This record gives sequence, C-alpha cells and structure tokens, in this order.
Amino acid sequence: MSDGTTASVAHPLPPVLAACRRLLAGIGRVELALAIAALVVVVVLSTAQAFLRYTLGTSLWWAQEVAENMIMISYFFGISYVFKSRQEIYVEFLTSMAPLKLQLVFYLVEQVLTFGFAMALLWLTYLFSPTLFNMTTPVLKLPAFVNSAPLIFATLMMVLTSLYYFAFGIWAFGRSDTRGLLADVEERGLILRPWAQEA
Repeated sequence: MSDGTTASVAHPLPPVLAACRRLLAGIGRVELALAIAALVVVVVLSTAQAFLRYTLGTSLWWAQEVAENMIMISYFFGISYVFKSRQEIYVEFLTSMAPLKLQLVFYLVEQVLTFGFAMALLWLTYLFSPTLFNMTTPVLKLPAFVNSAPLIFATLMMVLTSLYYFAFGIWAFGRSDTRGLLADVEERGLILRPWAQEA
C-alpha cells in the first residue's frame, strides 16, 4: 500500500457506510449463489434436452423457456455481483498517473453515470410495465414480467451499489492524501473481495 493512502485507510468507515457495506455484501453473496445455481440448471436442462432428443426422440416441452429465464438470472445477477466487487474491466493507464484527488473525482463521476443509466433503465421498465403485466410467456403462460424480474432486481441493486460507492467516495475524498492509487483507497470500502477472505 502506498504511503499516500495510509491516512485515508486508517479511518474506520462511518457506521452507516459500514452497515450498508455489510448489507450489500450479503445481497451480493446471495446473487452469486443464485447466478451459479441458475447456470447449473441451464447446463442440466441443456444436457437432458440433448440426451432426450438424440436417444429417445422426445424432449421436455418446457425446458427452453425455463433455460432462458435461468440465463437471465445468471447474467443479470452476475453483473450486479461483478459491480459490487468492482471486477469490471477498467482502462486506468491515464487516470492512475493523476493525483489521487482527481482519481477520486473520476470515481465519483463513474458512480453518477452508473446511477443515471440504471435509473433510466428502471424508468423505461416502469413505462413498459402495463404491457409486461398484460402479456404471458409463450409456453408456461407466466406473466411476461417474470422475464424482466432479474433485470429489474439487478438494476435496482446497481442503483443502491452506486449510491454506496458514491457516499464512500465523498467520505474518502476528505481523508485522502494527494498521492497514491485509487485502488488502495477503494480497498477500504469495497463491498466484496472475492480474491481474499472477508474479515
């Protein structure tokens, strides 16, 4: 860890931020478990379908629709988990050469843009909700809203996550030196650390 960030890391998170971090971490673990379980269901259904079609000449009439919904769960819950653990791909070549305060400004702008995009997505879903409630899925005749539920949940989680990271960024901005890397500061408020044991 760089010397420039030691002061920022020494401060404990405020109780509200620490509580939000724990809550979002718990939700993130559930999201990961559901995403993996949904992916396993997809693999099992696809294997069963292939076996039944090529050996017995039959199929599970409902498997395609269930597999599609499981893929939605796996994808969107996985995206939400990746955002919580900050494992998305970044190009930090130029920003890492900037002073730490400027890196934190970019970090805050990222959270504002994510929040704005997620809120726009939720607003569009709200506008289309009458249609979603009046339609049904083609095979199982479930409300079409079921297909959109993983997207809505994951988007809502990204809104809450970006709000947490924005609040953390504001808190860290006042406690950071002008030197160092954002990753060193961010480590203190990271919601999930999949590569290390949680304290």
